[in-house]
Amino acid sequence: MSWSYQRTESEFAVLPEGDYRIRVKSAEKKVSKSGRDMLELQFNVSGWNTTLYHYIVFMEDHPEITNRNLTNFFDSFKAIQEGDFNLSHWVGQVGACRVKHEEYKGNTQARLHYFIRADKQENLPPWREPTGTSTGTNTAPVRHEEVDENGFIKIDDNINEEVPFV
Repeated sequence: MSWSYQRTESEFAVLPEGDYRIRVKSAEKKVSKSGRDMLELQFNVSGWNTTLYHYIVFMEDHPEITNRNLTNFFDSFKAIQEGDFNLSHWVGQVGACRVKHEEYKGNTQARLHYFIRADKQENLPPWREPTGTSTGTNTAPVRHEEVDENGFIKIDDNINEEVPFV
């Protein structure tokens, strides 16, 4: 085989700092490195092909910290009933967060800094499905559709289409 190999590094755009709508991609019960129960949350970011990770650790010796972190989560995701720990109910729900950058092993990473309360989210644009390229850049055109409070696209109830099956 004849090939002229040249090393090429992959570079991914870092999600800019700011406020974003986020949607729960997954929520799993796990155990932290220190042996404590925790929730590992993954979020899609409105309009971006990126995933944010967030962990809520259950600290029996500091329940006020755990309860404050859970309260902040529930206050952001108003479609999730406060105190509902059926994690399957969380998946797909839309809330919002502030993203900040932090250095980790010499690389800049986007990190969920804090959740934004539902009553403080009205100035954020509605949820948009992730778009762009594999580099995570937001380059594709975005369709602006009317979205309800849960992030679902509103559909005209008066649509009169024939259903091809019954």
